[in-house]
Amino acid sequence: MMTHTAPRRFGKLSGLRPAYARQIRRPPQEMSDQMNGRTGDPSALRRLNLQSVLRVLHSGGVHTISELAQQAQLSRPTTKQAVDDLVASGWVAATENHRDETVIGRPAQAFEFRPGAGYVLGADIGAAKAMVLISDLDGTVVARSRIDVSPELDPDQRLEALGGAIDEALAALGAPIEAVTDAVIATPGTIDREGQVVWGRAIPGWLGSNPARWVAERYPFRTEGASDMPMAALAEHWRGAATLATGVVYVHVGRRLGAAALIGGRPHYGHHGAAIQIGLWRATPWREQYTDLLQLDGDQSQSGAPAVFEAAARGDEDARSRVDALADELVAGLLPMVIAMDPELLVIGGGVSAAGEGIAAPVRERIRAETPFAPEVVCSSLGDEAVALGSLRTALDRAEERLFAELAPVTRG
Repeated sequence: MMTHTAPRRFGKLSGLRPAYARQIRRPPQEMSDQMNGRTGDPSALRRLNLQSVLRVLHSGGVHTISELAQQAQLSRPTTKQAVDDLVASGWVAATENHRDETVIGRPAQAFEFRPGAGYVLGADIGAAKAMVLISDLDGTVVARSRIDVSPELDPDQRLEALGGAIDEALAALGAPIEAVTDAVIATPGTIDREGQVVWGRAIPGWLGSNPARWVAERYPFRTEGASDMPMAALAEHWRGAATLATGVVYVHVGRRLGAAALIGGRPHYGHHGAAIQIGLWRATPWREQYTDLLQLDGDQSQSGAPAVFEAAARGDEDARSRVDALADELVAGLLPMVIAMDPELLVIGGGVSAAGEGIAAPVRERIRAETPFAPEVVCSSLGDEAVALGSLRTALDRAEERLFAELAPVTRG
């Protein structure tokens, strides 16, 4: 089933677990043990116990039965039964426990979550590329693929390029295709709940396309569509410049313009899924200013932007005037969002982000001149993987939700 990506709470799947991630709520040991003898549905209780134990293991680390029982607030026999079920289901593996030098004798057996028990896929299909990332359930990228495409491709050719990138990534993964459970396919424009592009000018002829449906018809993944800018903002929150911020405005400045907002650490979509989509604002002349900036260096590729900012830093007056003009237009478009949202952080992504402080500093200066409550301004360091990473993060959330919702005790003969 394909749906428009909706805000979800974060789980464990990041290298640094943020303070606002989902908190583990466990039933008290006394309640669990009493219910164990009194409940009319023992299988429901066993599912709760499985969830409690798996959440501890899923949060990371190697744990003994005693440690798990203490953290999950369950009795030791109940914990042992849950661990046996999780091992039998393939979600948990026994591992060697580090020996405590203060303890004499054989070390206790320990257990850990198996990130390789499943995989998820995040994709970015845009005007110039089809990019696919595959990660394990710990969020570690284990396979990636990129196919460069022309903006002039027709929709069918573009979708075939997406399929080619997915096939390449799956081949690099080397696991059965059924091991990939969830996929999120991001693309420019406003995406409805069925994954269809209902508005957008970034890709000629792309309106009405549904890349998520195309993937769902050809691969066994549970697939959904997403707008690319919210996914880029989410990636900054996960692994980029905004890991410690929950109120964020993200702006993409390059060959095309786009923006997104995070509120409480989650993408804000609005009623039509079109919130903060600056491209809808016809009066914004950012694209012309960016093109004008690149023309100074004579390099019309994205790589030409840093050279212009370097020239401005050296004192080149023409370069400085073009950088100032771009900063003026950026702030003119961003200021209403900044004042309305009062975010902690403004992240600049896209081709211009390679300039770093060359663009962040003049934007920061102009915003501070307009409001006493200016956010910090930084540039993205995720490069062109930001959208695919955000798609991957969303797929991880979906996989985690289903993992805990579908846990069931193992039936033994």
